[in-house]
Amino acid sequence: MGWSQYLIYALMGLIGLGVLWFLGRLGLRKLWRASLLRQFGDAQMVDVIMEGTIARGMTREMVEASLGKPADVDEVVLKTKAKLEMKYNPKGRNRFGTRVRLEDGHVIGWEIK
Repeated sequence: MGWSQYLIYALMGLIGLGVLWFLGRLGLRKLWRASLLRQFGDAQMVDVIMEGTIARGMTREMVEASLGKPADVDEVVLKTKAKLEMKYNPKGRNRFGTRVRLEDGHVIGWEIK
């Protein structure tokens, strides 16, 4: 057998591994989606979470599922409402690349720098 045949076998093996990896990713994404649907029960919010983005109306748990645990959190409880600011991507002392603002447990806005 010449080196060209080994090269062909190696390429076929790599292509096979790539196909298996891709199929595995599809399966994992389906499992992840099913888990998120069981947890949150809202297909539209699950789509947003799976994209790693934010949407108005998300809960703190949904934001954490999408972006992960925040680097810092500020919370203020007033007579009529509770305000929460989740901070991500630290840029320096009290400077963050992303800030997500929640009021009464739901996202009302965010800032990404």
